[in-house]
Amino acid sequence: MLFGRRKPGYTTTVDSSVDPEQAVLDLQKAELAAKKKPKAEVFDINAASETARRLKETGSSFDGSAAKTGEDVIAAVERETAELAAMQAAGAAPEAAETVQDEAAKPQLLDFLAGEPEVENDPFADQPTQTAPELPELTPAQELAGYIRSRSAAALITPHALLVSEVENADELLAQMPQDPQCEDIVVRAGAKDTYYYSNANMSDNYAMIAQLIEDKDLCVMFAEMVRFNARVYPSATPLKYFQRSPYGLAPEEIEQTWKTMQGRPEFADIEELTNNQNERFLFSTQHLTRRYAKAISDVDDFCD
Repeated sequence: MLFGRRKPGYTTTVDSSVDPEQAVLDLQKAELAAKKKPKAEVFDINAASETARRLKETGSSFDGSAAKTGEDVIAAVERETAELAAMQAAGAAPEAAETVQDEAAKPQLLDFLAGEPEVENDPFADQPTQTAPELPELTPAQELAGYIRSRSAAALITPHALLVSEVENADELLAQMPQDPQCEDIVVRAGAKDTYYYSNANMSDNYAMIAQLIEDKDLCVMFAEMVRFNARVYPSATPLKYFQRSPYGLAPEEIEQTWKTMQGRPEFADIEELTNNQNERFLFSTQHLTRRYAKAISDVDDFCD
């Protein structure tokens, strides 16, 4: 018979002599008792793997006897791990003490060598001990030369006015340099507004010429000297934008103003302008180049990059 509301497919058969209501009550009591019964613990594969890993790392000899007697497995592993750590600590203490004793017993190298007997028939015994020669002290003139060298290494030419302002007897020391072989690299260069010093070991003569022209702060003279130098040495015409580069660093407006000023002065009459086939402006000196030749070497050929 089917009694009460059950899930689909759920049926039970009872004896016909039993009271139906009592049978329903008994079934309900059985269901309630089944719900109250604790569920069996589910095996956790992750926990088991972690336990196995800890057993392997600690070297535990746990054999599962604790599980047979109802003891918690994790508690047993932790107990054996603590016991193993205590055993290892007890064994490490004597080893550390032995290491300290061994280190104390070892003789120091210098003490050992000092205690060794002298070598017999030493072939170098009669040779005197040689020490490195002491460097002579620098004279004041050599110290001043070192200051000029350091400025030359930093791409700076040294004006005479700067030396006089910083060194009390600068002129006397500068006069001693030509007779001192240690100062033979110091070169004197006369400028329009001052005398300049540099070390040709740290600065080229060409760069010193440019630095001196910049220090004189006469842009017209600087333009003329550089245009003549390029025409004579290379030979080549000089682009106007050349003076925008280092170490000049002039703005385009300064370049235009300087060139306009030069055109009205007779001492710069040999400096002329031309435009190449790329519409770029150049200056050249008629003292060293003809206009036709300057134009030819300034033009850019079609097959050139």
